[in-house]
Amino acid sequence: MQATIDIFEDRVREITLYYDALKALYKSKDEQNSDQKYYEDDFLKILKSNALLMVYNLVESTIMGGIIGIYDDLQQQGITYQQVRQEIRDIWFIFKFNQVYDKKAHYNSYREKAIEIINSILTGETLVLDRKAANVGGNLDAKKIRQVCNDHGISFQTDPQCHGGLVLSDVKEKRNNLAHGTLSFVECGRDYSINDLERIKVETILFLQGIIDGMKIYYDRHLYLRAAN
Repeated sequence: MQATIDIFEDRVREITLYYDALKALYKSKDEQNSDQKYYEDDFLKILKSNALLMVYNLVESTIMGGIIGIYDDLQQQGITYQQVRQEIRDIWFIFKFNQVYDKKAHYNSYREKAIEIINSILTGETLVLDRKAANVGGNLDAKKIRQVCNDHGISFQTDPQCHGGLVLSDVKEKRNNLAHGTLSFVECGRDYSINDLERIKVETILFLQGIIDGMKIYYDRHLYLRAAN
């Protein structure tokens, strides 16, 4: 989990550096009224769009890194199906089932997978999960992050100043539009002032910090384990 925290802090520093450079460019443009190409409005709009991509990258790397850190700990500790809480059991079962799920899959494929799952439980095999089990990638906003946490039984609290992570919906939408070519970088960037981007950055970091804190408690206290009777 410490690796996830370190990566989070490194990427926050990267974003802060980028934002500082972007602000400096705007300040130079305003003060000098320069005609240089790096001060052109379209170029600055492209830079603002890139700021949103960096923020989304921070979101996805943080959430995925935290979940994978928990999965790695499960495996390193040799934890079995019988030892984990119901949420992790459900995730593992779906993960194993999806390895064979296909509309064209033969009956024998399902039977063999069912036997494999039963034997894994009965013989106490160590649980092995990877990023496919996390159900994280591609469309992360605050609602999806809450779902991922709930699916794993992770509790968390966020700073009221992040307003529940509402800005993440906009960040996700713009990231997807840029990735799929629905919006150009110039079109996307024109919708945001520097102040808008700063607010998005601050609220995103605050929201993620609350999630990380919850994941760390879950990890450190081994809350993925079944509660003792």
